[in-house]
This record gives sequence, C-alpha cells and structure tokens, in this order.
Amino acid sequence: MKKTLLIFITALCFCAFVNKANAQLGNALKKAGDAVKKEAPTQTTQPSQSKTSDASTGSATAATVNTGATFYVCVTNGAGSRTADGSKEKPFKDLQAAIDAAPSGSTIRISEGNYLGKMDQGFIIIKDKYLTLEGGWNAGFTQRDHVKYRTMIQPGEAQIGTSGSHSMLNIDYKFNAPAVSLQGLMIIDGIFFDGGEITPYFRPIPEDPRTGTPPGVETGQTIEPGASMQGLELRPGSIADRRGIHGYFQGKLIIRNCVFANCYNYGVQLENHGGNWEIYNNIFVSNRMAGIEVRGHGSIPEDKTSLKFHNNTVLFTWTRTKLMEDMGYGFRYMTRMNYDVYDNIFGCNYYGALDRTRFDSDLKRDKIRETNAYNNLFFANTMGDICLPSGGGKWNFQFAKNFEEVEQLTKYEGNREVNTTEAKSLADAINTPYLQGFLTLTKTEKSQFDENSAMNTYRAAHGMNKQGTETVRVSMWGNRYPIADIDKLWGLIAGKGAQR
Repeated sequence: MKKTLLIFITALCFCAFVNKANAQLGNALKKAGDAVKKEAPTQTTQPSQSKTSDASTGSATAATVNTGATFYVCVTNGAGSRTADGSKEKPFKDLQAAIDAAPSGSTIRISEGNYLGKMDQGFIIIKDKYLTLEGGWNAGFTQRDHVKYRTMIQPGEAQIGTSGSHSMLNIDYKFNAPAVSLQGLMIIDGIFFDGGEITPYFRPIPEDPRTGTPPGVETGQTIEPGASMQGLELRPGSIADRRGIHGYFQGKLIIRNCVFANCYNYGVQLENHGGNWEIYNNIFVSNRMAGIEVRGHGSIPEDKTSLKFHNNTVLFTWTRTKLMEDMGYGFRYMTRMNYDVYDNIFGCNYYGALDRTRFDSDLKRDKIRETNAYNNLFFANTMGDICLPSGGGKWNFQFAKNFEEVEQLTKYEGNREVNTTEAKSLADAINTPYLQGFLTLTKTEKSQFDENSAMNTYRAAHGMNKQGTETVRVSMWGNRYPIADIDKLWGLIAGKGAQR
C-alpha cells in the first residue's frame, strides 16, 4: 500500500515579512496597480577624448587610463583581421582579433552590437595583457553612451556547441610577479553581458506548475543539471560553468558601467593575485549562485589586495538549485583581501544580499582582513541582508538595522531598508510580473514511499535498500529577466546604485 510519508507546502510570501522594507515595497506595488511604468528620460554622454570617460557618480575615484595605442572594433562596419588595421577607418569586426593585435596598455573602443569572439564561438579571452575595453560607441565612433549604443557579449543557441564551459569574458593574467606589476591597469567599461539566450529555460506555461512560470514572466524557470521534461524546454540550452566575467588578474582592475544579466553561474567571479580593484556603477540582475565573488590569492598582503564595490544595483540573485538550500548571494566577502562595500542597492537576493561566512584557515591572515559595508540600501532580500556564521550549525541572517552588532564588519554605518518613496521608484522600474512572482514565490515538496512497489520488491530480494520518490516544485527559480526592461534600472535612487 502506497504511503505518503511527507507532504508539505512552504509558502514564501515576502509581502508578509516582518521586515519593514518588504512591507513598504509590497505596499508600493499595490498602490501602483496596473499603472504605466515610468521610463527614465533618454540621456547621452559626450564622446571620450584623450581618456576613458568616467560616467559614474561623484563618489567614484578619478578616472584612470591606459595611455597606449587605441584600436577600434565595429561588428557592422568592420573587417576581418587580415584586412582591418584597427583604425577608426578600418576597424576590426571581431573583438577577439582586436584584443590579440593590441599591445599591452592599449585601449579598444567597441561600437554597439553583439560580439561573440573568434569565429563566433561565444566567448572572449584576454591573456597576459593590460587593456581597456570601452563599449558603448556608435558605429561611427562619434558618440558614446553605454545604454543607448549597447555593446553586448550575448552568446545564443548557435554557440551551445562551440562555447564549451567558457565564460563570456575570460581574464588570464596571474604571473605572481613583484609588486611593481600591481600598477598594470585593466578596465572593462560599458559592456552588457547576457546569458539569457544560451541558458536553458522551460517554456512559459503558467498553467503547468512543472515549468515554474509566474503569469507575465517571459520564460519558465531555469532547467537544472540532469532535469528534462521533453516538450517543455524553451530551447536545448547549455548547462555549463558560464559566468559574465571569470578569471585571474594581477594589477589594478576597474569594472564599470556594465550589465551582468541572466548568468548561469555568477555575474563576476574572479581571483585577485594582487592589486587594488574597483567595481562600480554596474547592474547585476537575475544571476545564479552570486552576483559577484572576488577572492584573494594570498601572494600579496591584504593592504595591496582590495576591492571597492560601490554604486552597483544587485537584484534577483538565485540559489544553486531550486531546493533553495544554499547560495543566492548578491555579494560575497571571500578571504585574503580587504573589501569596501558602499552606496549599493541590494534587492530580492534570495539567500542574502551579503555573504560574510568565509573565514581563512590561517587565523593570523583572517584577523588582519577588513570587511566593510556602509551606506547601502536593501529591500526584499529573502533570508536577510547579511548571512553570518552562528556557531550552532545554521546560518545567522540579519537585516540592516542590526549591522552595528555584526562583529565581522569594521565599518557598518548608514545601512538601511528603502523608504516608501524609494520603494515606489523601484516598483515602477522593475519588471512587474518578475517582481510579483518573486514576492509571492512558493515551494512545494512531496515525498512518497511504496514499500511494496515492484521496484522495491525487486530491491529487497537482492538485499538492497528500498527507495521512495521526492518531487520539488517552485513557482519561480532563475527565470530570465527581460532585456528590454534592464535599461530602466539605471539611476533609480540618487547617489545609490548604478547611475545613468
């Protein structure tokens, strides 16, 4: 006789959270109703002249530039590497060709379009060079606006068989050279990294709970490794360790004015082999595992291995699996480097906006590591605004109001949940079906065991353990965020998050 051992339904309704920010955001959504969402007015920036433009906030550091040669890339008007010379008049068509041709210290200006690497294989590699990649130029290189003239690395279905497990941009520079090399400069500026055209999703069928599709969301949930429901897949897809940017670097690294969307594994995952880095004025939305994870290598002291992460907007980071038992962090503090995290917006990150659970096995190194979080805004982060170790076997999740008590933070002032006005601005800008789907997310788990089934009878006859079945369904998990709505996420709150 079939016995049901366990049936339970866990409803995760964020609007009912005690957390003040979630309540405010839910009220703002309710008031907004079906009103037309506001769009930010179109703006343009002036074209760069002799140095890289710094289209960010007043709190950013002064622009730093590579002073070598300048190369140009245009996917629509460029030519192959045999006939192009990289000049404005004869630009390369392929970004990888320009990277390979440019000496270390060069700047590469990239016009709008989608760049898929050598022979459209689906990935870009920078190896053993210091370069500036400057996206957001129009085809004639007379104007630069990283929102209006979108420079993309967006592999699609055609790249499933050629991209392998490469990330969209791979950085390989890890010489562990003397400290003088820490002055070498890499800038990634104004590039849109999107994995939404190659990540596998279920077709959007809201009436079929197996697909995990809230009404109005453009895809079903991400397909997990090993999962298959024939006929329900949106496309064949490619389940791989694909990130927006991945790799190893030594020197000064700046990532700014970029978008990291729908990445199957991490928006940015890097290892710092020595250098003071800065990542600012970027949007991270609907990435799996973590929005950003940067770890230290340990070959250089902590005071020369640091990261400033500021004025970024980090939304909808999803857990490792639909079981939702781990990962899903907006930002991760790792080991063997110092971190300053400030003036960011963190919202709707499932397992916590910040992860501060990692400790160095070398306790002396761990004690000198400084981790800061100050002047950040938070809203609707499911488990909490920061995830901490508890010593009791479970994680300790805390919201911004308690950051003063977090011993792991050296600087902690000014963190808070969004207020009602800010919540309304966010609700107007964020894709409404996606946000509502997240705020009303449900998970259903059903376990069954039939000890007298034909399979269990056979297993018992051979001295094997009997087995049951378990079904887990979620109403939403890792669904693709619509590209058309990402532009509305710039400049939501003055001085906080990514600015237009």
